[in-house]
Amino acid sequence: MSEIEHAEFSKIVTSRYSIPQIITNEWIDKMLCCADSKEGMSLAKTFENFGICYRDLSNCDLSTLDEKHFLKLAFNSSTIFPSNDKMPQGVCTNQILEFGKNPMLGIKKLNKEGYDGFGISVATIDFGFQDFNHTEFNGSDIEIIDLFGDTGSHYHPDGVLSNLCGQNIGVAPKVKVYHYNTYMGRGEKVDKATLIILQDILNKVQNNIKIRAVNISAPLLRNNSLIKAYNDQEKNRLKEVFSQPFLEIINKLKQVGCEVITSDRFGQDFSCCDINFIDKKLTKPDFYKNSDYIDKVSFVSGGKVIPEFATKKGYKYEPVGCFSWSIPQAVGMYALALQVNKNLTWKDFAYICKQTSIVKDEVRLANPEEIIKQAKRLNLKIN
Repeated sequence: MSEIEHAEFSKIVTSRYSIPQIITNEWIDKMLCCADSKEGMSLAKTFENFGICYRDLSNCDLSTLDEKHFLKLAFNSSTIFPSNDKMPQGVCTNQILEFGKNPMLGIKKLNKEGYDGFGISVATIDFGFQDFNHTEFNGSDIEIIDLFGDTGSHYHPDGVLSNLCGQNIGVAPKVKVYHYNTYMGRGEKVDKATLIILQDILNKVQNNIKIRAVNISAPLLRNNSLIKAYNDQEKNRLKEVFSQPFLEIINKLKQVGCEVITSDRFGQDFSCCDINFIDKKLTKPDFYKNSDYIDKVSFVSGGKVIPEFATKKGYKYEPVGCFSWSIPQAVGMYALALQVNKNLTWKDFAYICKQTSIVKDEVRLANPEEIIKQAKRLNLKIN
């Protein structure tokens, strides 16, 4: 963790757009609106992700903002806010950050009862992780494996690992995690690295290191050719060709009890939802257009926090959830279920999650306490 790296990262983020002296509801809506151009869409995405993070707003006026619009703004512990008379009425940023640390769904209660991932090992494949000294990971059992030596560091694994095994945020705070650093971005280099990592995980499992799941908070393939494919038929053809060596290793891993969970596989049964700090209402993320959303079992990821990159104590509020933060929650919950039923496959787990889920605010939610009960019952039937 480096103060220089923190400064450089914040400089990159804040250079994308300026903040007006008077921040209004209309300005926020305009910034979040995707323009027709790729540049406009990229700007809107950056604003959605980083809003007023790293900004000194001490001379700004946010008093005309309503609470709903303020909660659309990403901010972090480094954001300097103005005096209370220049803030939206009723907004307390510290309360929002503290609320956002809760993994929700009664998971902390389960953790206190001993369902915390202890004795279960999983792997994560993500960008370079460096924030060991952040308070969120004090006590987390994370082993870093870098097979390439030049993978750098990024904020993304902070979100993945905190939702998986963080001591405040995480679903499974005592799970053993083998974190593999890989390259950032897309392309054949990333795919080649993923294939090498999966082979290394297979070698470990075959040598009696019982890794039960692999968390990849991304599509299995990052190949540029798929993005450039001129139609769906060509894209599917290329996907079948490029995915073949991956599927061979994934099937071998499954045969020895290790499940590989990518965003594609996760999305077959699961999704994510957002929570509103004010009324605690759950909502479907705007990006999720699929009509079968209500059939998917969701974990809460938007309206919560992740560690602020390259800090020791800072946190970042995330207005909108994503699969990246939901997949490690599901993998963490799988680890909790494996504590009571070692024979549980991911398919079994997904079925149990669906059968025990509850619907609230038109969102189908995972029900962790009932998942554990059902996993126990299934284990008794098997034995």
